[in-house]
Amino acid sequence: MGRKINFSVLVTVTVALFSSCTNNDVYDPSKEGDLKKAQYEEAFINKYGTISPVQDWGFGENLTTRGANTNSNQWKDFTEVPEAITPAEKEKVTEWFKANKNPTSIAINWSDFFVQHVSSSHSNMDKLFAVLPNGSEEHVNNFNASDGSIMLMQKSGTSKFGYFNSMDGKTHYEYTIQYIDGAYYVGFDFEANGQNSNQQEAADGDYSDWIVKITPAKYTSARRVMAEDLGSIGDFDFNDVVFDAVIVNGEAVITLLAAGGTLPLYIGGESAENEVHNLFGVSTKTMVNTAGGKHQNMPPIIFRLTGYANKTIIDIPITVNGITLKAETGKAPGKLSVPTTVDWANESQAIDNRYPKFKDYVNNPDIKWWEE
Repeated sequence: MGRKINFSVLVTVTVALFSSCTNNDVYDPSKEGDLKKAQYEEAFINKYGTISPVQDWGFGENLTTRGANTNSNQWKDFTEVPEAITPAEKEKVTEWFKANKNPTSIAINWSDFFVQHVSSSHSNMDKLFAVLPNGSEEHVNNFNASDGSIMLMQKSGTSKFGYFNSMDGKTHYEYTIQYIDGAYYVGFDFEANGQNSNQQEAADGDYSDWIVKITPAKYTSARRVMAEDLGSIGDFDFNDVVFDAVIVNGEAVITLLAAGGTLPLYIGGESAENEVHNLFGVSTKTMVNTAGGKHQNMPPIIFRLTGYANKTIIDIPITVNGITLKAETGKAPGKLSVPTTVDWANESQAIDNRYPKFKDYVNNPDIKWWEE
């Protein structure tokens, strides 16, 4: 006797099974970020306990600063002005350049910095130029080769440095940047190649002919941001990216200090020029300035982001794998805001191991956890 198959029941069962698999087993990449954040929240609370409902992770201070003025009397109102060059510093640095001919230059990438005259031995070198990343040349105004000369540069660049040679009427770029005893100096080698014999002098590899000191601009209203990239949930070292930030005339000035993560991480937008490892000139697998005792192994990077009028530093996006690291009040933080004097933890060192008061701070925002 033949059997009859009820096709309507078969279709119903098949649809039900398919729907069950679709809802529970099929990977949905759009939900991966939510899952990561949930796992992170759970791990953070398990380690540090209940989070205060008013905990804002240091982002409650909405500080901004005004722009620079060529009047040096006003710089101290919004920046840390470098100390004057001492005779001892002048002698030490000048002798270093004289003793080390043709030194290999290091790369510096700063948009905001101070420049100070150190020493010079050629009266024909009387104008200084800084070159921006786009190749445009900027004359350092109100600055010359005389003791005490100093200028604050904003929205500028350190891609190249040059000097105007009044002997041949040309701008020359025979320079080197060196890191000497904790500071950065630019040395120039005099050269002239005019038409007449009295307008000609060959470079000799001695970069002490004019020396200037360059110092990263430090804005007094800046805050330090330390972030955790969710890549390895549970280490909580908050050094996957570390940078100082301040809003100046509607622009965010970023001083990138460290990159302890090994995932592509972006500040201010997911474009290659905003990826922190690219900015340091290393691969994404290379950690920068997070090894113990080597927090200044590579120079900082200083750059600007536009579009921050009426915004604060909490609005500067930090993204990794499509996830924006946030600091929502009362929730586990992806980033922290602290004074710029606070050092960051070493790689794989939980922040509470470096700063034991951090655990108490989680439930009490009034605690200055970085004070030892």
